[in-house]
Amino acid sequence: PAVGTILTANSTAQLGTVVIDGQGYTLYRSDKDSSQPSTSNCDQECTRQWPPVLATPGSPLTVEGVDQQAVGTIARADGTVQLTLGGWPIYRFSGDTQPGATGGQGVDGAWAAVTPEGKKASPLD
Repeated sequence: PAVGTILTANSTAQLGTVVIDGQGYTLYRSDKDSSQPSTSNCDQECTRQWPPVLATPGSPLTVEGVDQQAVGTIARADGTVQLTLGGWPIYRFSGDTQPGATGGQGVDGAWAAVTPEGKKASPLD
């Protein structure tokens, strides 16, 4: 397996192009967070359902089909470093049990799969 953190653009039938991690899991952003400044409002209980995508200091970040300039990081309250896309903190969804699943789309009216630009994916007609 590749070392470090991997973000890759992935085309889906339902949502168009979204970003996945190195294991093929869809990544998400929340309307409850903020992009300017980058702020995560998902902690404690929230992170059980929505684990933050963390950067591993000193390890490489590989991006494919994602603008390297759009990728950033923020420091979380627990001292870990979370990746951001277009300023938005990004997460996995614990309910996605297999790679390619997009079960987090639309959860609580606040969560959406993230596009390579950091925007919210929306269902294709």
